[in-house]
Amino acid sequence: MKIKIKKTCLCVSARRQIDVLIFDMIIMGLLISTSPLVAQELTGDEILKKAEESRPVSEITISEMTIVHKSGSKRIREIKAWMKGDDSTLVRFLSPANIKGTGFLSVDDNDWLYLPVLKKVRRIATKEKGGSFMGSDFSYDDVGGYSWEQDFHSKLLSTEEYEGHDCYVLELIPKNPEDISYSKLKRWVDKENFYSMKTEYYDIHGDLLKIMYPSGFYRIEEFWISKRIEMQNVQKGSKTIIVIKETELNPTIPDNMFTTRQLEKK
Repeated sequence: MKIKIKKTCLCVSARRQIDVLIFDMIIMGLLISTSPLVAQELTGDEILKKAEESRPVSEITISEMTIVHKSGSKRIREIKAWMKGDDSTLVRFLSPANIKGTGFLSVDDNDWLYLPVLKKVRRIATKEKGGSFMGSDFSYDDVGGYSWEQDFHSKLLSTEEYEGHDCYVLELIPKNPEDISYSKLKRWVDKENFYSMKTEYYDIHGDLLKIMYPSGFYRIEEFWISKRIEMQNVQKGSKTIIVIKETELNPTIPDNMFTTRQLEKK
């Protein structure tokens, strides 16, 4: 018994529709495969690098620092700061009168303090760098700054919304724990402009110690600047608020500005 198989043919219009569909699928596949940003998230190190690149090369600021104790009592200082790169910072107190002229210098992880009453520059030992900067909730390390890419391993923990901003949440672990007074940091970085929205600081036991809240962001040219920085010490119940009154971005600052000789000048 012979079984006949009936052959069917597609009409020309149907074939064209199938050809168009196959072509569209190929094009979509190419678009997806050639768009790595769609499928691939930035790494922690890449985010940290972009955050560093979003900062000015140099900066001069005049700020008001308010130290608020747990009891509610306050102390107010006015300070001027010169910053260049990741590793050069000079801070000088302008008021009140009893600490006017006091200065702090940080260059390449070396820190010095100048007290005009003693008329002497004192080098700050590594073990002291985690201590309070002039009675505030910032440490000497916080004020001197870090070379973030050099000093920390960065890991992307998650992405989440914070204060209406889509943020990367980074975990930063010191590469040399003996040189940094924190066991780790958690940092919320704005996904669009790469400025820091919040940073948590953990002590050497792994407990939350402080939280820093920058706020009042505004744009100067391509840079986003925070008008206000609040550092809360959750263990002591105190906080320090810095309000930036004047700022100059990318000024030319000579290297000899960051010397102990300059530190002693009024």
